[in-house]
Order: sequence, then C-alpha cells, then structure tokens
Amino acid sequence: MKQKSAEWTKDRQERAGGRKLMKVSQLSKLTGVSTSAINYYVRMGLLPPPLKTHRNMAYYDASYVQMINYIKKLQHQKHLPLSRIKEIMEKKIEIWQAAEGGGRYLTEDVFSLPIGEEGEEKVSTRKRILEAAGRLFARLGYSGVTDEDIMEEAGVNGAEYYELFSGKEEVFLDFAEELAKAFQKRVAEAISGEKDMLQRIRKAIPVAFSLIVENREIYSMYLDESSHVDLSLEGRWRSFTSAIVEDIRRIISKGTREGSIRPVKPDIAAHAIMGMLVRLANYWIEDPRNHRLEDIVGEAMDYVTRALSPDDRPSTEP
Repeated sequence: MKQKSAEWTKDRQERAGGRKLMKVSQLSKLTGVSTSAINYYVRMGLLPPPLKTHRNMAYYDASYVQMINYIKKLQHQKHLPLSRIKEIMEKKIEIWQAAEGGGRYLTEDVFSLPIGEEGEEKVSTRKRILEAAGRLFARLGYSGVTDEDIMEEAGVNGAEYYELFSGKEEVFLDFAEELAKAFQKRVAEAISGEKDMLQRIRKAIPVAFSLIVENREIYSMYLDESSHVDLSLEGRWRSFTSAIVEDIRRIISKGTREGSIRPVKPDIAAHAIMGMLVRLANYWIEDPRNHRLEDIVGEAMDYVTRALSPDDRPSTEP
C-alpha cells in the first residue's frame, strides 16, 4: 500500500499543473473535520497521500472533500469503526486510482453519498426519473418524449420533477452522464490489479463495448437525435466524453514514461482510440446480426496493441 501511495503521489506531482489545490486548513473548513483528524486519516491509510511540495507542506485537491464526507457518513450513519472504514476506503481508493485519478464523475460515483433522509429521497427520485426516461427514449426516441411522459412513467409530480431537472434536455444529458460514469467505474474495476498500462487499455475495450451493447437503443437514439438537443447543452455532453478521453490520455502518458507503451503523443493517441471505438460501435449497431461483436472487439484490441506496443508485436492475450 505504501509503495502504491508513493507512486500515486509522484504521478500527481507530474500532473498538478493547472489543478486547483488547497491546504489542509482549507480542506478542514470545507469538510468540518479537524486538520489533525485529516492528517490521521492519511497516516492510517483512510485517505491517499496528498501532494507533498515540502517536508511540512502538503496540498489536496477537491476529490478529498468527497472522500472525507464519505468517511463521515460511514462513521455517523453506518456507525462503522475506523478499522472497517479503512478496509472499505482501501478498496474504493484502489478502484479510483486505477482510472488515474478517476476524473470528476468517477470520484462522485465512488465516494459521494447523500447524507440524511431528504438527500436519500432526492437521489431515489432522480434515479427513478432517469430510469423512466431511459425506457421512454429507447422506445420513442428523444423527439417523441415529453416532460409529462417522463413524469407519468416515473410516477412523480411536476414539483418533484422540476426541482431536479430543468426539462427533458437535461434529463437526456444526465442519462448520458450516468452512462459515462458507469463506463469509468467498470473500467476502473477491470484494470485495478493491472500494472501494465498497455494491458489496461486492452482490458478497457471489452468493457466499453459491453456497455454499448447493454444500452444500444439509447446509444443509437443519441446518434440520431443529439442534433435536436438544445445547443447550449452540447458543452455538457462534450465534457462527459472528454472525461473518458482524459482517462485514456493519462494511462498512455504513464505507459510511455514507464516503457510499457511506445513514445507517442498522448493527446492524439487518446482521441484516436476514442474515435476508433465510437466508429466500431456504430459499425456494429448498423447491422448487429452480421457484424460479430467478438470479431470487432478482437480487432480493436489488436489494433491498439500494434499501435502502442513498444516492440511492435501484437499481444496474444485474450
């Protein structure tokens, strides 16, 4: 655990440029947890080590707020001892770190839980609305669904609906965000024990296609209907997909430093891989009966291996 923590801190030092960081005193004010308790959490392994710039100076990013709030809930609502919380946090941090920091969406998904009955109720209502909207969008398409249809399908009234969403455009994009979060979490779980960066990318490819298969109606509908979504919300969709590209970029960047991936420009390579996956997903959806998914996944893994392998030899691993 200590060796992994040291490696993680070094990686964050190399990527810290431009990221908003805070001192432990600021983190304490945001979370209501004393600085001594935060330092204790780090020493005990409940939190990953912060970014050390000096022997007595450390900085934390926004993800620590959610991690500490999660610990507080486990303590005060679940009444768990610190020894049990440490076990839970170690596993969750391992998944989070596997995605090279997780990005905003994975951090929220792994560590953010509502505190209090009102928060639980809102999360439950939001989930019910998104699930209902997903069923309707898959069956009727985006343009064929109204806000009233979603309310009726979810069994909520207008006050409940509009407290959480401005309208079906936001529902539509929040549903897409949930898929992006699910992708990041599944990938993190799949690669959490893999140290070779090239193999991490290879393992992520079947996960990506499995998620598309499970949600192919929604994926197809988005391709057909996204142009009808309010243009002011397009930036949100781009931010969802760019979060996934950033995860790939980080893995490639680390792989080139470690030698498991040949020297490439990480930004270009990450966008190339994302573009290939999107196009192959479209290819399968166009004719799933005649385009065998196993062949597509295998070719995608082989192409990525050939493109990134430091010795130009494709891997024979499944």
